[in-house]
This record gives sequence, structure tokens and C-alpha cells, in this order.
Amino acid sequence: MKLNKLLSLDFMQEFQSLLETEFEHKLFVSSLRNYASHGNPLRFHNFAFSMRELVLQVIERKAPVKKVRIANWYERESEQHEVTRRQQLKYCAQSNIADVYFDDDVQEGINEVISEFLKEFRFLNKYTHITEKYFKACPKKFFEDAKAVVKIASDSLSQISDLERIVIESLEDKIHDSVVSTAVSAIPESLSLLAPHVFVDYSEVEEIECTAIDHEFIYVTATGTVHVDQEYGPKDDSCTISSSYPFSLVMKAHVANPDDFSVVGEELNVDTSSWYE
Repeated sequence: MKLNKLLSLDFMQEFQSLLETEFEHKLFVSSLRNYASHGNPLRFHNFAFSMRELVLQVIERKAPVKKVRIANWYERESEQHEVTRRQQLKYCAQSNIADVYFDDDVQEGINEVISEFLKEFRFLNKYTHITEKYFKACPKKFFEDAKAVVKIASDSLSQISDLERIVIESLEDKIHDSVVSTAVSAIPESLSLLAPHVFVDYSEVEEIECTAIDHEFIYVTATGTVHVDQEYGPKDDSCTISSSYPFSLVMKAHVANPDDFSVVGEELNVDTSSWYE
């Protein structure tokens, strides 16, 4: 099967959608070139090996050894490897956030997904071994095995996403009160442009989304509605109009203190465009 045909297959495109960097996409295409090298009896083994290395490349991008080594939860657990693959996967999930910040259920969920990943990945290893029995493969079986390799690689990368999701969902529950408090107090001066006097009645936080975690910070976006009274005219003959406007607010907290959020930028971003329509 030619390269362009391989790239058009649904399961190949699905796997490629999980990649992010230019190098990862180039390595994937190069892996398929191995598969498409008709006449080379090692083409399937080379394909399997390069796909395995592609998954490892994604892990290294998300959890560089030098960062895992300085994570506050890190302790050396292997004589052979300073940082184990299990620890890299743990870093993919919780970055530099201490274990004590997560309850037992979350920790158990992280460990279960890591174990499943390692099980899938070990199965992928067998395809990279070269034996006389599989030196000349049946083309039909060859293709089915290739699909299996891509599925294992896809499942592995999906499990990394599952790890991240477990932690992010846990964080969104834990940081709710802190985020609400910060958002409600972050009322912008830009509202003063709507009227000579603007009084904030109250703010409602309707959605909180943890957007990213890196080695230093947890990033959160809160969205909601701010309710205001806009006062026009002199004090003894004023007119008050009550209005509501959607807002968004980007915040961050240091991983060492996930409950202490500060506003990224100067103020709340309030959408007052409806007032001018």
C-alpha cells in the first residue's frame, strides 16, 4: 500500500490527530514510509519500532526527565533508571503538584490508568522483535498487524489524555470556592464607561475550566455574569437601569499553593457590546 493511501485511512488519521508538534507528524509519516517500503522484509518491524518511538517522543514532550526529576513528589525508585516511565506518566497527569493535594480516589484513578498504559505499551514491544517465523509476513496479516500497532499507539496516547483529565476534573472541584472569590472581587473599571455611575449588585461564576498545568502554575478560566445598576442624571433626579453582562477571567495559581489564585492581566473581561446594540 502506498503512503498517500495509508495517510487517507480513517484509523491513521485518527492517530495523527493526537500528535501536536511538527516533529511528531514528520516521525509518523516516516514510520508509514517504513511500512510502504515494499520489498524490504523488515518494513513491518521498522514500522512498529518507529511507532513505539513516536509514543515515547510524546511522553518526553509532556514529561521531560529533567522536570520529573525536580518534581516535589519525585523519589528515585529504580537502580537502572533515574526516572521511570511510570514517573513520567505521573508527571503527565499532575505535573509538579504534590500528592497530598489529591484524595485517595484520584490517586487510585491515576495509578490505574498508568498501569493500563504500561500494559498496552509492553504489548507493543513484541512487534519490534525480529524472528525467523515473522521475517516474511503474509500481506493481509501484515496489514492487520499494522492496524493493531496503530491502535495500541492510539490507546496509549489516549490514556495520557485520560490521566490529564482525571487531575483537571479533581482540580476544578477543589478550586471552585477560591476561583469564585477571586472572580467576584475582580470588577473592572471599564464598566464605568457605561454610565456616570455604575454599581455592581453581584457577580455569578457559571463555569470554571482548568485550561493547563505546567511545572509552575495551574491556569483557570472562569466565565459568568456581572449584574450592575447604571445610574444616569443628577442625584436628585436620577434614572437607574439594571443590566447584566457576561464576563471571562483568566487566573493562575502556583502548583505549590493551588488554592491561591491571582488574576492574569489587569482585570475582568466584561462583554458590554449588548448595551450598544
